[in-house]
Amino acid sequence: MTSNVHFVWFCCSTRVAQAYKIQLQLSFPYTNPLMFKKSLANIKSFSPLRSSDRRRFREDLLIAFPVLKDATAEEGAPSLAPEGLQSAKFATHINDLGVVYMVDGNPVWIKLDKSTLSVKTVPSVYTLWKYPNMLPKIVTWGPVVGKLMGGADLMIPGLIFPSEGLPDVKEGELVAITIKDYPFPMAVGTMAISTSKLTAQSNIKGKAVLIIHVYKDHLWAMGSKADPPDLTDVPVQGDAEEDEEEVAEGRNVSDTTERTGESEVASAGIVEAGAETELSESSKKLSTDEVDAFLRTSLYHALMFKLTPKHPAELLPMSASMLYSSYILPSRPVGVGSEVDVKRSSWKKVAKFFKAMEKSGILKTKEQRGEIYVTGVNWQHNELANLKSYKTVESHPPASSSQAPSANAASSSSNSAGGGGNSGGGDGGSGGSIQVIDLYKPHGTEVTAIFKDRNRSKDDLFTVIEARNVLMEYVKEHGLVDPQNQRLVKIDALLCDALLKKDEYHTVDKLPREQLLQRLIEKMQPWHQLIIPGKNAVDKKGAVKPVHITVERRQGRSTVTLVTGAEYFDLAVDELVEEFKKRCASSAAVTPLVGASPKLQLQEIMVQGSHIKNVSDLLLAKGVPKKYIEVMDKTGKYK
Repeated sequence: MTSNVHFVWFCCSTRVAQAYKIQLQLSFPYTNPLMFKKSLANIKSFSPLRSSDRRRFREDLLIAFPVLKDATAEEGAPSLAPEGLQSAKFATHINDLGVVYMVDGNPVWIKLDKSTLSVKTVPSVYTLWKYPNMLPKIVTWGPVVGKLMGGADLMIPGLIFPSEGLPDVKEGELVAITIKDYPFPMAVGTMAISTSKLTAQSNIKGKAVLIIHVYKDHLWAMGSKADPPDLTDVPVQGDAEEDEEEVAEGRNVSDTTERTGESEVASAGIVEAGAETELSESSKKLSTDEVDAFLRTSLYHALMFKLTPKHPAELLPMSASMLYSSYILPSRPVGVGSEVDVKRSSWKKVAKFFKAMEKSGILKTKEQRGEIYVTGVNWQHNELANLKSYKTVESHPPASSSQAPSANAASSSSNSAGGGGNSGGGDGGSGGSIQVIDLYKPHGTEVTAIFKDRNRSKDDLFTVIEARNVLMEYVKEHGLVDPQNQRLVKIDALLCDALLKKDEYHTVDKLPREQLLQRLIEKMQPWHQLIIPGKNAVDKKGAVKPVHITVERRQGRSTVTLVTGAEYFDLAVDELVEEFKKRCASSAAVTPLVGASPKLQLQEIMVQGSHIKNVSDLLLAKGVPKKYIEVMDKTGKYK
């Protein structure tokens, strides 16, 4: 009799468990993609809100987030709905609809047309940095945030359980994601499971938080691209172990955790989350030993000819991630540069590479909160003796062009020791690829004064490294390095006027070097240099724009592939149309791009059928760097 009772209990409990598991899977499907992983598919023009609408919006916010009532009541606190508040309707790449609210060029709120959310209005990270305690906080490890930035949701094994337990948050409610020992949120999402069901001892696996918006996604990139306060002391994308797939689930986010230098420099405005299309790989393959050798050579070249023995005092300590992305990658040799990557080396990870270089005696490093910092260089090392310069993917002009780069870029390079910049053509730096170098121009009287103090022209263009060198020269010349902490810079009158906000004039007297650089870059005007094989290098105002490939349905079940933005890379649209016809074996036509300024003369190519791979391969063959090809497939809902 007893055994029969046990058997019945076992069967019932098993069915209940299976039913609960099925219910969870139905409520929170594991295919939920990051909402702003890609650029918005469609956004209307921004328009200012009327006074009555702003008052109503502010009242709605105070009802949804009662904690803001006290925070905004303090004297000098920013208004939730200031006069400059603007709004625009948008649609994401996954066809989610909503409204984005902007203040001073930053997206501050988004209102989602989603019935599953208990709160319709969601704060952006810019708002969360002003009010870091407005939402319940879920804490995770620094390297996990790198996975979230790649498009993953936060998994239950990635949670850090504080001694007082998790905050009481129900399933579907908003939470902010923070890093251990760091107060400012890095992401916002909804709980996939009530926190009351989660304990440090429980062995539950699955999703903990469904991410809506994360630092460095495309919503963040619509704003000033500012970093969170004091981010340089916190590891965001570190040397994550391979088993972190359990911590933050995502199939194509591992590539992003290796490219870690962007978190500290303005060029990190673009975070690659892994393309969803098959793009052709370089035909040239190197062995692991060859990649190791070229990577070491690129380090030696970067140390001697970019960092240089003259400038380590003001540039070090420097994070290993920044040294790798802004110094080593641009120093790779021409012809093999695209194949030389730490992921293809025997070290696999940036941190392991730098540990090996320390073991060889060429570098001195230290680890701080999970991030590796380079603190010194052994300039007498045998590998640096009699080192000769070579042509790099950054500095070498196209082989078929006898012309030098533009005057502005050349003068800015000569003005600053070390030179260098962030080459957007890193994916394919060989002679046939188009290269993109991010440049910045001094803008505004206060910022211009810093460059004028160091005898630099306000009309010159500077890479991030060159701008940093100018800033550090100024700091050194005026004795602004804090003697108690070499990483901090004292703020004098000129830096105060140029880089501080008005409410910081009397409260901020020191800032970390990287944060000072970040603020300087944000104040400068973005430009970029386009280096096209066979043509003169061209300097263009504004940040580089990608080529968009969009597949959508038209007239019932008819599918078309739309291509826009080819003009940004100086590609002849009429020639592309003919080549698309041959490669895709389909008809193609070109029309003026709807909504674009007539002055730009932008056109849209329409190819009949779905041809993502064919179009992508042709653009790559034309030299467009892989990172500047964005693909959007709007036909998924018909499958």
